[in-house]
Amino acid sequence: SRSPQKTPGSPRRSGAAARSCYRRGRECAMTTRTPAVPDDFPHLLAWYGRVPTFEHARVRAKDFHCRDHVFHMRQLVDARYYLHWHYSDADSYGPGAYFQAAEDWLRCRRIRSLDANDRPHALQEWFVDRYRAKGAAKPVWEFREPPAGIGKHEQL
Repeated sequence: SRSPQKTPGSPRRSGAAARSCYRRGRECAMTTRTPAVPDDFPHLLAWYGRVPTFEHARVRAKDFHCRDHVFHMRQLVDARYYLHWHYSDADSYGPGAYFQAAEDWLRCRRIRSLDANDRPHALQEWFVDRYRAKGAAKPVWEFREPPAGIGKHEQL
């Protein structure tokens, strides 16, 4: 297929957005719009100062895994990552990081062995333990209301 003429000063586009713009025979602006919905992001509520519901762990029980935690342990052991960390953040690869990675993996395995209906609550507790300091003050600003989900993780 013949590629369309690029007008001087216009940014190069690729993919479906470029094809749909040029197919119509006009130049169009780049956009940040995406077909993603709030339900695509399990931690979306955390961006709004709330504890996520983790309903996906109940509804899609077979999709729950601990691969991320295994990968994190592999990162700690792999020397290629160590060389980067050595200069970027010395506190992230010490003995405490190894123990924390192992504890996270073990906790994930315990949660995976729970019944699917108990997983969301266990994940919420883990989230609070990990990201909220005990006795921390409330944030100084008010968070906006998060966008409504479309029910992607509801059982049909």
